[in-house]
Amino acid sequence: MPIIRELDNLKKLESVGFSTARQMAGGHEQAETLADVIEKSHVDSRESLKEFIHNENAKLELNIKATISKELKDLLIKIFGIIVGTVGIAVTILKLFP
Repeated sequence: MPIIRELDNLKKLESVGFSTARQMAGGHEQAETLADVIEKSHVDSRESLKEFIHNENAKLELNIKATISKELKDLLIKIFGIIVGTVGIAVTILKLFP
C-alpha cells in the first residue's frame, strides 16, 4: 500500500478523534471513517496485487519466449546439421558408385 494512503488514513482517523485510546471508544462518525479507511486500504491492496500479478506474468512471458526462442534455435541448428550430414553421406555414396 502506498505510504501516501497511510498518511491520509492516519490524518483522517485523527481528524475524528482516533488520536488516543480513550477517544476510540465510539461514535457513528468514527465508525463510518473506520469503515471508509478499511475499504480504501482493501481497494489499494487489491490494485497492488493486480499490478504485482500483471508484472510477474509479463516477466514470466518474456522468460518463456526467450527460452522457446533459444530451444528453437538449437533445434534448427541440429536439423541443419542432420541435413548437411545426410547430404555429405549421399555425395560420398554417389562418388563410390560412378
